[in-house]
Amino acid sequence: MPLTAEMPKCLVKIAGEAIIERALRILASRGIEEAVIVIGHRGDAVRAYLGTAFAGVALSYIEAPDYATTNNILSLWHARETLSEDILLVEGDLVFDAAVIAALLVTPGSSAAVVSVGRAPLGSKVRVEAPNRIAEFILDGDSQRTDTKGIHKTANIYHLRRALLVDHVVPRLCHAIAEGHVDQYYESVFRDLVEDGSVTDFAAVDVSIGRWWEIDDQSDLDVAEFECASRNEQYDRLKRLHGGFWRYGVTDHSYMSNMYFPVPELVADLKAKAALIVSNYPVGQEELARLAAEWTGASPAHLAIANGSCELIRVLGRDSIRRVTIPTPTFNEYEIVVAGSQTNQFPVDPQTLELDVDAFVQSAIAWQSDAAIIASPNNPTGLSVPRERLLDAARALGAQGCRLVVDESFIEFSRGGRAQSVEDVVDEHANLAVLKSMSKVFGIPGLRLGYLLSADRAFVGRVRSLLPIWNVNGFAAEFLRIGTLYRDAFERSCDMTRSSTRQLDEALSGLPALTPIRSDANFILCRIADGAASASEMARSLYLGHKILVKDCSAKTMHDGDRYLRIAARTPEENCRLVLALESALQVGNRS
Repeated sequence: MPLTAEMPKCLVKIAGEAIIERALRILASRGIEEAVIVIGHRGDAVRAYLGTAFAGVALSYIEAPDYATTNNILSLWHARETLSEDILLVEGDLVFDAAVIAALLVTPGSSAAVVSVGRAPLGSKVRVEAPNRIAEFILDGDSQRTDTKGIHKTANIYHLRRALLVDHVVPRLCHAIAEGHVDQYYESVFRDLVEDGSVTDFAAVDVSIGRWWEIDDQSDLDVAEFECASRNEQYDRLKRLHGGFWRYGVTDHSYMSNMYFPVPELVADLKAKAALIVSNYPVGQEELARLAAEWTGASPAHLAIANGSCELIRVLGRDSIRRVTIPTPTFNEYEIVVAGSQTNQFPVDPQTLELDVDAFVQSAIAWQSDAAIIASPNNPTGLSVPRERLLDAARALGAQGCRLVVDESFIEFSRGGRAQSVEDVVDEHANLAVLKSMSKVFGIPGLRLGYLLSADRAFVGRVRSLLPIWNVNGFAAEFLRIGTLYRDAFERSCDMTRSSTRQLDEALSGLPALTPIRSDANFILCRIADGAASASEMARSLYLGHKILVKDCSAKTMHDGDRYLRIAARTPEENCRLVLALESALQVGNRS
């Protein structure tokens, strides 16, 4: 719904083609010449849409008038007169590739079911024993089990042989309907036949590497439409999404996160409290600040907590900043913190990408900025500004009534770690504020947490007053509450992140036509040699060939942005695959 309000689900379109159209087209390509369609909801629409033949397949129809109050066991029973020869049984809400049907049809001898591992646990499942024999059918509502060995999800696509149908399935169907079991799945018949030993050779055809999707809701539809699109169309869509990439089977080296935190025990603690968290209001700023202070060691009165640092950046632009000086390139959100005409963009050195702090300060003063923003380590360069130079800048800007905001979202990943932070001296500099995205460093980008730290209580109070009363969700608040119990694990995760980034840097340094900039964060900015493919071409090539996302810096405000890729470090295994893919893409780009 609402797509099925006026049409049956099988006529919903995927990539411009109705689900049942795609199924019939694929079945026709595998030699199927006749199909019987059991129709219920808006069956007239199916008849009108498909007619008596489609893609060379002759079509006939069987009505299931009680579809709204019964289950599919009755639908199959209605078609019992057709179950007298080998058949394919296919649900009408499945999207699949031809390879799935091809694998099913080449299974010799026995009846067979298409199965996959790694799919969502809902719906019917089977337990498979070697060699590919179904030892048990498991339906929703059957007793739950903790042992998942050999458990596969069924795709609801079956190749059923005549002997099985005539000798077993049809009689069992008729008996079940006569007993009034019209609310069951037809898989209950298969389950009982295997369980009582009537059938011992029901085969499992594992298509885990194949593509199929059961369309039950809008999320399923979205994934199927994405997967059925061309790789170029997929890439363009992903660039518009700004996240949620885990749904689409991609490896995301474009956005940065701590891959080693939170640890499974912390996630389990959150999961255990999920029912309470979602059914109760979260806490407000005062309690959030107290919880965050346990992480930072700062005074709670000096903290404003937000739904990620982006929320704070927008608040600053609405209330506290009228004229701002920022280095370029930097995090894109800072470029829109205030109207473009009120933003003084100070370019870093185009060769070294280093920030000339003295010149930056003088530019901010000359511009009469009320705020200057420095990210250290910077995004996308990964370079840090030494702590003492930041304090020098704070003093010089403070003398001119200009606030210095230091973004330390990646400081824990730097070589100096938190020892390079200026958080511990905000009390000494009234114009100094620290802004931090906790989402990145703690590996919780889906929870969205960030804070602003300043000893200027009036400033912090204004920021708080512009935040919604419940701007941070209950899961994020609970993370703050219990996270400090895992401080040692967090420190280890930072060590592991630094190690992974160093290894990635070394591997990238060995690639021709690519120069990585030594990073102080968990990502690496790489310059592509002149004459090689552009950054946008390279990023697209990595996705088209390997389903790997990296950040193309063409849209960044920087010199030669179309020559730079930003690559986030992930696990060593993923980093290794990225380097191999990048090497291949560079070779292709150089040949072209």
